[in-house]
Amino acid sequence: MVVKQGYRLIVVDKDGVLVSEFQLTAQALAAPETFVAAIKESIEEIEEEDT
Repeated sequence: MVVKQGYRLIVVDKDGVLVSEFQLTAQALAAPETFVAAIKESIEEIEEEDT
């Protein structure tokens, strides 16, 4: 799988404020469980701050 340089996954809160940014690399996509776990952790932190 070839991943073009410069792609990022950006997570913003409901107000459009940047919360997290993940660089999409071949290494990240080669370990999808780890990558998804980092995304889930970031989302959980956002939800905890909103409560």
